[in-house]
Amino acid sequence: MNTHQGTEVNHITDIIQVMNSGIDFYEKAQEKVQDPAIGALFQRMIDARKVSIESLQPYAINEQGEREDGSSFAVEARRAYTALITKFSSNNDQTYVKELEEVEDKTLEEIKSAMQKPQPHDCEAALSKVLLTMQSCHTEMSRMQKH
Repeated sequence: MNTHQGTEVNHITDIIQVMNSGIDFYEKAQEKVQDPAIGALFQRMIDARKVSIESLQPYAINEQGEREDGSSFAVEARRAYTALITKFSSNNDQTYVKELEEVEDKTLEEIKSAMQKPQPHDCEAALSKVLLTMQSCHTEMSRMQKH
């Protein structure tokens, strides 16, 4: 039960855009890696993002009146993705893992930013759950980088 029915949702569409960009990026990287374990890791990251996005969509609708399906976000982040894709011509699996850990950092940063803003209680709960999921993804990516 939401006791703050009139409270405005903040920053949710930004999180979804970052996650959509992450999905695009993981899918491109997945096509290039050689190690099946890394490919499977990337698929888990994609799946976690898709589930998290769906859990946040009702709040995006609340925030902007429609589903958020875009993947454009801060220009600097977009430039970073483009630079990374170009860098991946080296076909080094560990390079993908290292750079994608930075994608995880950006995702966590966006979620934490939203959590610092006033949110309805149900949205806060959804953000907390998404944060735990994305922290788990980040930890898994960090572990893979050390191999």
